[in-house]
Amino acid sequence: MTPYFPLLAQLLLSVAASLAVLYALSRPLMNVLVRICPDEQAAAFWLSYTKVMLMLAPLLMVLTVDLLTHFNNPLDTLRLAMIAALGGLLAGLHAVGKRIGQFVRVAHGELS
Repeated sequence: MTPYFPLLAQLLLSVAASLAVLYALSRPLMNVLVRICPDEQAAAFWLSYTKVMLMLAPLLMVLTVDLLTHFNNPLDTLRLAMIAALGGLLAGLHAVGKRIGQFVRVAHGELS
């Protein structure tokens, strides 16, 4: 097996995970951004920025983990790539959520 195949599989796994998250979040995120940004162009920019970051963070994690570890079993390699991709998504989503959460206000009576 060529050494490029496992890396390609890992990268495709990362991209697929990112695309699934972006598919689920794009519309709700745009709705929030339209409310908190001064205009629609700013909201579109921040949506694009978020999409790029949620693609890059998991890819960077997968590439770093691949560089630092080597398994003989391809399933172990894919498993670790999935952990890295999900970790990258978690870190990216945490950063986005923390930043957007500063602008979302909840009425005092709604908290229990």
